[in-house]
Amino acid sequence: MNKMLCYPSRSSVRRAITSGMMIGAMLLLTGCEVGPNFHRPKQIMPKTFSPSAMQSGQMESKKNGVLAAEKAAQKAGMVSLVIDTKPAHLAHWWQSFHDPVLNRLITMATRQNLSLAQARQAIIQAREVLNSTAANLGPFVSAVGSYSHSRGSKNLIPGRTSTGPSESDNYSAGLDGTWELDFFGQVRRGIQAAKASLHEAIDNRRVILITLLSEVASDYINLRGVQAQIAITENNLQTQQHTVSLLKQQVGGGISTELSVAQAQAQAATTAAQLPVLETQAHQLAYAIAVLLSMPPGTLDKFLDVPKPIPPVPPEVPIGLPGQLLLRRPDVRVALDQYAAAVANVGVAEGNLYPKFTISANLGYSAATAEQWFNTASLAYGIGPSVSWSILNWGQVESQIGQQKAVALQALFNYRQTVIQALDDVDSALVAYTREQAHYRALAAAVAQNQRAVKLSVELYRNGLTDFLNVLTAQQSLYTSQDALIQSQQAISADLVTLYQALGGGWQTRAHKSTAKHMTHS
Repeated sequence: MNKMLCYPSRSSVRRAITSGMMIGAMLLLTGCEVGPNFHRPKQIMPKTFSPSAMQSGQMESKKNGVLAAEKAAQKAGMVSLVIDTKPAHLAHWWQSFHDPVLNRLITMATRQNLSLAQARQAIIQAREVLNSTAANLGPFVSAVGSYSHSRGSKNLIPGRTSTGPSESDNYSAGLDGTWELDFFGQVRRGIQAAKASLHEAIDNRRVILITLLSEVASDYINLRGVQAQIAITENNLQTQQHTVSLLKQQVGGGISTELSVAQAQAQAATTAAQLPVLETQAHQLAYAIAVLLSMPPGTLDKFLDVPKPIPPVPPEVPIGLPGQLLLRRPDVRVALDQYAAAVANVGVAEGNLYPKFTISANLGYSAATAEQWFNTASLAYGIGPSVSWSILNWGQVESQIGQQKAVALQALFNYRQTVIQALDDVDSALVAYTREQAHYRALAAAVAQNQRAVKLSVELYRNGLTDFLNVLTAQQSLYTSQDALIQSQQAISADLVTLYQALGGGWQTRAHKSTAKHMTHS
């Protein structure tokens, strides 16, 4: 395929029309491709992602000097996380959480999700469109065969003296062929557009795959977070109910009061009221995961109802460099595919400015009797070129060319905007990920101090040095900080999923060949 832009100006074509030099114009343009050639747009990319986004969590810790928070976070199982700019290998990013259940859910999702199956069929459709378009480069041949019996009217010619109408048979069979020569590359431009559309369908499936994997991982992490909240709530409720029992015993001995009992019962009832809400969230998340796996809601309940820890994040997260997003983000690739198809379609539209050359041929046998049908004397053939040139619709064609050029520019602007959005997605995810770590460290310190406050308030109350309301306040503060700490841990893992999605990881994977064991049988 000629990559040079070698089509004549419209003025030269008009001169060819008036001068009758159609043959000369044909020879001049043979092998050329009308329209512009596609070139990857130049895009200025930053050398690294936002430094403030990558360092904000560590800077916050150093600025505030929260040594106790760091120790509490490490005791709780958190580690100091590092953002690494070395080349990122994110094909199986979910495996960095080291959660076998999550791995199995991801495998099942890639096998079973119906939206992904639809995307596969869209690829097949686009491939068939490409094959159909490419077939226009070659000749089209059709086999024909017929038999006819005719009888003429004896009254058709006045004064006819024949005793009856004339009758005849006609036997024919052969091949008819046409071949439109692609002198100006209009068909080849159409093939380029179809190839770009095929690549777009492939990359669209990758977009769906990345979104699917991210949603499965996010819902799973949120489910484990809610289950952890339920466990904390149940533990606190058990402690509060135990406190109520002790206070009731102390009321009879004059140590406590009915007011203290009522306050403790109110606190326990408030805590118990949180359980139905959390349980509803847990069931809804399990339903959502089942739907993502294209399974009826509730199918995975028995499997997912078993509480598991929130998947921990890895100590290092390789994110690579911004320039890698142009190759790794499938939505960026989709935008580039759309631009390539639009550029090729400009050439398809410009092809209507030029003449179309066709070679027609036929070969077959014709005879009046079946016995003579395939005799050598019955052989007939014909071949000849033809040319057609629409010369009175220039305005319409030029308008179509202008439309396609506008579509190409829109696709170019969309590509550049998609790249900018990709950079923003990564920087925003980095900020959320690193800042949430600082939030977690502060909450870990708060939990440690609230635990100490509860212990001290209980000792003071037993010694008669403080009111029971202080005990209740300390217990409520501890419960609130523990719940917030779990939500922060959940947010860190979920933010990492968002970061992996922003980096475009996950579409490179393929489902394992072995069939995953059905979870409901586990």
